[in-house]
Amino acid sequence: MSFHGDPLVTDDLILIGTDHSCVPDGLGHVYAFERKSGKVRWKHRSSGVPTDIIQIKSNVYFGTFQDKWSAIAFRTGALNWDFSTGTPNDQCHMPKAPVSDGHHLFIAGLDGVIYALNASSGRVTWKRKLPAKASTGLALRDKSIYVGTQNQLIYRIATETGAVLAELATEAKPVGRIAFADESLLVFLENALERNGYIISVDPGLKGLRWKRKSAPDWASERPHVWNGLVVAGNCRGDLAAFRVTDGEPQWSVTLKGCIRSIGSSGNMLFTGVQEGTIYAYELAPK
Repeated sequence: MSFHGDPLVTDDLILIGTDHSCVPDGLGHVYAFERKSGKVRWKHRSSGVPTDIIQIKSNVYFGTFQDKWSAIAFRTGALNWDFSTGTPNDQCHMPKAPVSDGHHLFIAGLDGVIYALNASSGRVTWKRKLPAKASTGLALRDKSIYVGTQNQLIYRIATETGAVLAELATEAKPVGRIAFADESLLVFLENALERNGYIISVDPGLKGLRWKRKSAPDWASERPHVWNGLVVAGNCRGDLAAFRVTDGEPQWSVTLKGCIRSIGSSGNMLFTGVQEGTIYAYELAPK
């Protein structure tokens, strides 16, 4: 079994999805572990569950490789509703991370449609067909959804109506997850032909580019990680680099052994995980 999505951590439970394969009859579960003991409180069987687990009131939500989205009871794992786009996934594309405003679940379907689902019933409140499929996870801020697409665009969509409020062309394909820092959006771009990538900073209105920084090979960490006024990213050559959020100026860099896939932080501590299985911890020196 594999873990791909972010877990949901609560006061007493940790919920995580697992997947074994992306085939339609593949086995997967959502597990609820007790935080104090590690015991399994309950598990819900599904096909492969590679997405984040997110909570809205008494339900938790997740998606599968088959583009089926489910709501189950947080305390018991009982199914409340399912929604499916009916889109085949022969290429095993990873479903994009969903977001919620507390009343709706917003998903990027494999059919190239952004859906707003009523969190209680699973009914479609609105849907917006984009010219190309999503290439990033969804991001939510100030009643706007942000998403990058395969045709090298970033969109800003109204959460209440699904109307496209703005779009911005980029020089390469947006990938990974979008991050926010102060009044900026931070996005990874990937140029597969040239095998390089960029971090870009744009304003929330998508009026233009503020700064960009290049990496060769392309950035491999899941999202630009914002930490103490810096944005930190890593690639599969082991380069871990920090840039100033405000203007993108390089601040420091180190070289690790392995392909950097995940970055997290707590206070002045920065944690980095590489694909080969090592976790590194760094402490920010006092100024």
